[in-house]
Amino acid sequence: MKTLIALLIFLVSVSNIFFLSNEVRATNVVPPAYKNANGDLSFTGPLAADSRTYQMLIHSSQLTDYTGKKLTSIAWRLPASAGSNWPAANVTISNYRIYLSGSVDPANRSLAYFADNATGPQTLVRSGSLFIPAGSYPSGTSPNSFAPEIIFDIPYSYTGGNLLIEIRHKGFSGTPHSVDAVDNPAVGYGTDFSACYAIDDTANYNGNQGGFSIVRISSSEVLNLNLKAIIEGR
Repeated sequence: MKTLIALLIFLVSVSNIFFLSNEVRATNVVPPAYKNANGDLSFTGPLAADSRTYQMLIHSSQLTDYTGKKLTSIAWRLPASAGSNWPAANVTISNYRIYLSGSVDPANRSLAYFADNATGPQTLVRSGSLFIPAGSYPSGTSPNSFAPEIIFDIPYSYTGGNLLIEIRHKGFSGTPHSVDAVDNPAVGYGTDFSACYAIDDTANYNGNQGGFSIVRISSSEVLNLNLKAIIEGR
């Protein structure tokens, strides 16, 4: 054992290229002011039974905790008005697509053309069916706890700037439910965040103002730890 440790220390001292990678996960809520506070309304966009296109525009000031990290999932929560857990029975949305990209300032949101709200290429980070187990959206607290994560197929590297979350889903057969959300005239709507939607998952224009769904975004980052320092206890 001592021989093995000595060999590892020797190799590190010579090449200085031995590292251990440790992925650290973190979560936060956008807008941050609503992490422990209820929104001022509810909005059905993310969990609508009919097909939907939904865009969430987020100013960079709301995303400082995520700079330099990889975004890996999002999650919603029920509004305070929810009287029971949702859904009553399992739900499957046949195709739930999520795109991430840069965004114009929320104050410059376009309702005329959805494409005008994106800056740079949009990355499809998730596609395919979304299964929602019965009762997985909890109720009974203030604010309610977030539902299980909707995990991305491909992590998205966030390097700073405004962020656009675009959701296009096919809807489902069953009872929809609203999520906790914020809308005008709440402080920050239209400057720090805004949203728009259309009732069609292929919509490209003629949007409507939408509530901004309070969202928990999870991220990860890789910490490189020097192996020699670990072995020597430093």
